[in-house]
Amino acid sequence: MSNRFAARQKPVLALNAIRLICPEQPIPAALVPFDRAQLHTFLDRTTQDVFATRFAGTKMAVVPILHLAELPGPRESLPVAENMRLFATLVREAVFRRLLALPGSYRVVSRRPPVVETAKQENIIPASVGLPDWLKKRVVLRFETRIIRHPGEDPYVVLICGNRLRTVIDVDCAQLNDIGVPLLGSYVSTWTKDLDPKLSKRLRLAGRVVANDGTILQLSDHGDGPAELRLESAYLEPTRANFNAVVQALVQGKADRVLKDVQEAEGGLREGKAHLKALQSALEYFGRGDLEIADGVKVRLGELLDQSAGLSFPPAEVFPKPSFSFDPSGSRDDTWTQRQLDATGPYDRATFERKRPRIAVICEARRRGDVAETVAHFLEGLPNIKSHKGLVPHGTGLVGRFRLQKPQVEFFEATDDSGSAYADAARNALSMAASRDQPWDLAFVQVQRSWKERPYNDSPYWSAKAAFLRRDVPVQALSAEVMSMGDFEYACALANASLASYAKLGGTPWLLKARPSTDHELVFGLGSHTPKEGRRGGGERVVGITTVFSSQGNYLLDARTAAVPFEQYPTTLRETLVAAVERVRKEEAWRASDTVRLIFHAFTQLQQETADAVVAAVAGMGLTGVKFAFLHVAEDHPYTLFDHASTSSKGAFAPDRGQAVELTDHEWLLTLTGRDQVRAAYQGIPDPVLLRLHEKSTFRDMRTLTRQISDFACHSWRTYDRARLPITLLYADEIAKQLAGLERTPGWDPDTAAVGAVMRKPWFL
Repeated sequence: MSNRFAARQKPVLALNAIRLICPEQPIPAALVPFDRAQLHTFLDRTTQDVFATRFAGTKMAVVPILHLAELPGPRESLPVAENMRLFATLVREAVFRRLLALPGSYRVVSRRPPVVETAKQENIIPASVGLPDWLKKRVVLRFETRIIRHPGEDPYVVLICGNRLRTVIDVDCAQLNDIGVPLLGSYVSTWTKDLDPKLSKRLRLAGRVVANDGTILQLSDHGDGPAELRLESAYLEPTRANFNAVVQALVQGKADRVLKDVQEAEGGLREGKAHLKALQSALEYFGRGDLEIADGVKVRLGELLDQSAGLSFPPAEVFPKPSFSFDPSGSRDDTWTQRQLDATGPYDRATFERKRPRIAVICEARRRGDVAETVAHFLEGLPNIKSHKGLVPHGTGLVGRFRLQKPQVEFFEATDDSGSAYADAARNALSMAASRDQPWDLAFVQVQRSWKERPYNDSPYWSAKAAFLRRDVPVQALSAEVMSMGDFEYACALANASLASYAKLGGTPWLLKARPSTDHELVFGLGSHTPKEGRRGGGERVVGITTVFSSQGNYLLDARTAAVPFEQYPTTLRETLVAAVERVRKEEAWRASDTVRLIFHAFTQLQQETADAVVAAVAGMGLTGVKFAFLHVAEDHPYTLFDHASTSSKGAFAPDRGQAVELTDHEWLLTLTGRDQVRAAYQGIPDPVLLRLHEKSTFRDMRTLTRQISDFACHSWRTYDRARLPITLLYADEIAKQLAGLERTPGWDPDTAAVGAVMRKPWFL
């Protein structure tokens, strides 16, 4: 059997979870009115004889842990089967108590959920790498409980274990300063006691270093803390970038080799089989003895959720890659976008108006020759560059693939790589276009990745981009690093750039194949952007970002609210959505009685007020046949999904892209980054997204909604690769990043982001 065939055999799935056996004894508790201060009083009792938690809205359950615990009310007996949420909470707390009792140098750093830094894997970096013992990558275990309910079965609780690596830089800034670690511009922290005395001390962000005299650090963005710290009191924030900077200072010219060794050590932890074994071993540890969740109530752990052992598992299926449409008549469909574009051209080839676009190229004078060659390759293609499978990623270029005529291209040189020089070059280009009364359709801007570290007032990229967007000209960046890539990678990068450029010109490369339906459907992505300077403070106001798509994934528009206090966000979002729906309704001539489905994808769980605002907004529009679905697409959750049948070298034990698991009637897991998207073994198992349907939803077909998320993640016009998120949210996220950069760029006009014509196109790709 070939590896290719083996990788596509029937999945054998496992989750990082173990089933809990529901105890027969009821849970003893006193039910009293909820009071937050009283809740913390119970939790902080020195005797630790009770546990308190919110229960059924206005009540609080006080559960005895010790037999003679004093309760604030009569002791009641609560059947476990009728109180699964309380049961799950008590198991989580029992795990926390078990972790506190572990011997040795385990550090419990969180209670809800329980998180512990392990002693057995205090540092996964081998001593042979040659780094000091105060520079570590330490394994952290996180435990959570969740309720799973299969269709037609009783619910049950699972205990979930996830692991990650924590970077440790365990010396103060005085020692780092002595070995030459650059501190200016970095964030530093100080050690502080946690408010919960049962938890270990933790690092608290202190501020950003703006001056260092060798004794005292001057800080900005320090919040309510001091504006200066002695070096020996400060600790460099333990980020990956800072870890790498410390390694650079320690080993000088050997840093690349050392960091590669560290990466390989990390990869050993993330490798699929080892990863699953480590998590299952941690879960089985708790199964060696009963967990006492309350006085007289003990819980046994049951089976791991693992199909390889023939054990029970939630319902699962794989959603195939969708078909894409390349013709309004529906006569040309394909699952391979590049192949069909080369064969027949884009979806709107017959109606696209800018057949001979005018393109301004901004570049450094010293790179004019290289940039001119790359622009030629971008436009005309690279027919002789193929993959080992014969794929030609950029054979005919922008012109051939998208059926355009040879564009009008003019170069405008920047005298140097300063932000002001790029802004001057952009203004020269715009002035020339104005004098001819022939506006540019696209600006091509040569940049360099290292420029990302520059302040916004001296950024060539942001300075040029702001100038062009103010005149409704979209911008396509080209990095100098792309020009030095290997041939195949270079061709792929240009192929992605040409795809994004065609969309920015207003083109429609392809759409998702339409499914038979009599319903109108709009799909919204709800994101947000919080304008602020620094890492804290200034975040009192929020800008809502809404992307709007047809059911075929056609990008219709994006809309933004004004920056408003968070409590005003639901009302402002309501007004924005009314305007967006009304615009589409008018363009597509909806009748009041038409059946309309409005699907909302959100990064965060929608607050009740926000969902109510959306429902009220549409109710006021006179549409009588509207159904809603509010779907939280969560990247931060405890689940990891494995597939024993996956044997590929890079993505071993990673599921296929599109693998879905039904946890409950309102929660599904979905893998958007599968084994084929794993580029290197050290990346490990990609986490699925968790889809959670809001209770206010009136359209509740989770299978249809999950498949739509899967389809929309294959449908980005930014790259031919599959995306980590559906475009509804991926685009909203990119808009937020772009706005954050533009707002910090001198001369940017915020009104452009609200009313500019360019904003009707996907300018942010």
